Amino acid sequence: MKQIFTLVCVAFCALTANAQDVYNAIVDGKLAPEFAAVAGEDGGVANNAANGQSIITMTAGKATVTAVGGTTPANADGGGQQITIGDVIDAEKHVYKVASVEAWNDIKWDRKNQGDIDFWYIAGTGNPYVDMNAVENSKDDVWQGNYKADYIYYEPDGSAGMPVTGLYYKFTASAKGAFKVKVWANKGNRKTFVVNAKTMQAERLLASGYINGVNDADGKKKLLTVEQVDSVHHVYIYGNYENAVAAGEKTQEELDQMKADADALAVERQYVIGNGNQNFWGWLTFDVEAGEEYWVFQHSSQIGFGGFEFHEGKTAEDLIGGIEAAYVYTTNFSTYEDEETGERVTWKGEKAFGNGQFAQTEEEGAPFGDFFHNDGSAKRASYCLLPEDVLAHSDKTEALTIAVWVRAQEEAASADYLWTPLFTAYAQQANPNSWPMMACQYRGVLQVNCAGWTDYTDEQNVKGVNAIYHGDADWLADHKWHYYTAVFEGENAKVYFDGELKNEWDNTKVAERTQKGLFSNGAELKYVCLGGNQAWDWNDNDAPFDFARLLIKNSGMSAGEIKAQMSADFPTWQEYLTGITTAVKVIRPTSDAIYNLAGQRVDAAYKGLVIKNGVKTMQQ
Repeated sequence: MKQIFTLVCVAFCALTANAQDVYNAIVDGKLAPEFAAVAGEDGGVANNAANGQSIITMTAGKATVTAVGGTTPANADGGGQQITIGDVIDAEKHVYKVASVEAWNDIKWDRKNQGDIDFWYIAGTGNPYVDMNAVENSKDDVWQGNYKADYIYYEPDGSAGMPVTGLYYKFTASAKGAFKVKVWANKGNRKTFVVNAKTMQAERLLASGYINGVNDADGKKKLLTVEQVDSVHHVYIYGNYENAVAAGEKTQEELDQMKADADALAVERQYVIGNGNQNFWGWLTFDVEAGEEYWVFQHSSQIGFGGFEFHEGKTAEDLIGGIEAAYVYTTNFSTYEDEETGERVTWKGEKAFGNGQFAQTEEEGAPFGDFFHNDGSAKRASYCLLPEDVLAHSDKTEALTIAVWVRAQEEAASADYLWTPLFTAYAQQANPNSWPMMACQYRGVLQVNCAGWTDYTDEQNVKGVNAIYHGDADWLADHKWHYYTAVFEGENAKVYFDGELKNEWDNTKVAERTQKGLFSNGAELKYVCLGGNQAWDWNDNDAPFDFARLLIKNSGMSAGEIKAQMSADFPTWQEYLTGITTAVKVIRPTSDAIYNLAGQRVDAAYKGLVIKNGVKTMQQ
C-alpha cells in the first residue's frame, strides 16, 4: 500500500509544486471548506439545495470552478418512480411528458477513497441529463400503470443541449491556459465530456491515470500516460480485428466487416477514459480560452472530483509531456447576435466574403439547420474564411483530414464549376497568386505546394490514372447533400465522396514530389478558404455550393470512420442518398488506352462496354 501511494503521489503531486493555481477538494482527509460548509467535514446531504441543485464555487488564482449537484427521481417502494405523466410523446412505446415528480433523491457531497489506492475525491449526486420523459413500466409484456424516468442525455455535437441537472463541473479562467483536473469515474466506459459551453460541442479529451486491471508485470498498478491510455483503447477496439488478420483464418469480407465495426466503435469511444466496464482515476487535461466556460461531466453517470491545477500560458500538450494532442476543428456555421454591433457572427470566427452568407434552412426535415451559402457568379470574390490556425497542427502527426457536407445549388450547372476548388489555403490573401498554397478540387483531385509540391498526377495515382468527377460524372448534379473528405497521411492522399474512395495517390512514386510540406509548414497556410478564392490565375468562378458541418483534424480518417461521422452528422444519410450513382470519367496517360467503366486499363480482347479516347463503345 505504501509503495502504491508513493507512485500515485509522484504522478499526481509532482506537477503541483510548479502549478500556477491549485485547488484540492480534500484537505488533510477532510472536505475542502467550500464543500464542508454545505455537507459537513465528512460529507452528507447538501444544505444549500435550491431548485433541485446544490452549487459550490471554488476559486484559485485566475481559475474558478463551479460544482453542480442535481436531483434525479427516487425509486418508490413497490417498484417504479413516483412520476405523474403528462401528454403522450409515443403512444406505441408508452412514452409521455412528465407532469410532476413526487419524490427526488437527496443531493449529497461525500468524500470518498478508492479503496486499495490512496486517491481521495468528492462525489455529488445525479446523472447529468438534458431533458426527461416518462415511460410506463412493463412486466411480462403487461403494462403496469406506473412510470420511470426516461432520460435524454448530452450528444457530442451539442444537438441535444446541455445538462440541466445532475452532476457536472464548470471551469473558467481569466487567462488563456490549460486545466489538469483530478477525477474518479466508477464506470470508465461511460462517455466523459469536456464541453465548450458556448459551442456546446465536446472537445478532445486527454486522459492519463489508472485503468482498473491494467497493471505492471509484477501486478502493481500502472499509471498510464495519455499515449498509453490511447494504446489501451486501441487494443480494446481493434484487438480482435488485428488478431484475426495475423491468424489469417478470416475471409477478406469478414475482415473488412470487422474493421468497419471497429472503426465505428472508435468514433463512439473517443470520449471514453477507461477500458470496458472498469473504473478509472487520473487526470483530464484540456486547453481553455480566457473567459470561456467549459463543462466536465460523464454521460449517464457521475464523476468524482479531486481538485484541479490551472496553468496560465500553457497548453494541454505542455502538461502531458509533449505528446501531440489531437486537434479537431468543427463548425456548423451557426451564428449569434453580437451584443456590441448587433451583427450576426459565428461562434468560432469564420467570416463570409463577397456574396457568401451564413444561412438557416427553412426546409421541413432538412438535415442541416445552419450552413454556409456561397455565391458562384464571380472569381475570387465569395467564400468563407476560416480561422488561420486550422492547418497548423499536423507537424507531428503527419496526417490531416478535411471533411465537409456539400450541396450544389439548384441553379448551378456542372459547366459553371468544372474546375472549381472546394477548399484552398495560402500564406496570405491571393491576388491572384500566392505561395505556398494547397487546394482540394471539386472534381476529386488535389494540389499541394508548401515546402515541397505535388500535383497528384496520373503517375502518382495508385491506379495509374486520375478519376475525374465533373460534367457527365458530376457527383453533385442531383443537388443533394454529399460528404466530401480529403485525407493526407505521410506521402499518401485519398479523396472520398460519401465515404467511398474515389482517388488515391502515392507520392513516393515520382521523385522530388512530396506532400509532407503540408504538415511541416502547414502553419504558414493562414488564409484558409472554403468555397473559393482560388489562386494561380485559375479562371474559374467560386463554388456555387452550400457547405455544412466542416471538420478538420490532424489525423487520418478511414472509410469506416468517415461513414461513422456521416451517420453522426446525418443519421438518415443512407436512405437520403439511395439510388444515387456516379459515373467515372478518366484522364488517360495515352490516347490509345482502353478502360472499363471502373477506370481500369484493359486490353483489346476485353469484351463489354469500354471507354477509348473519351468515347464509350461496346467491344464484342
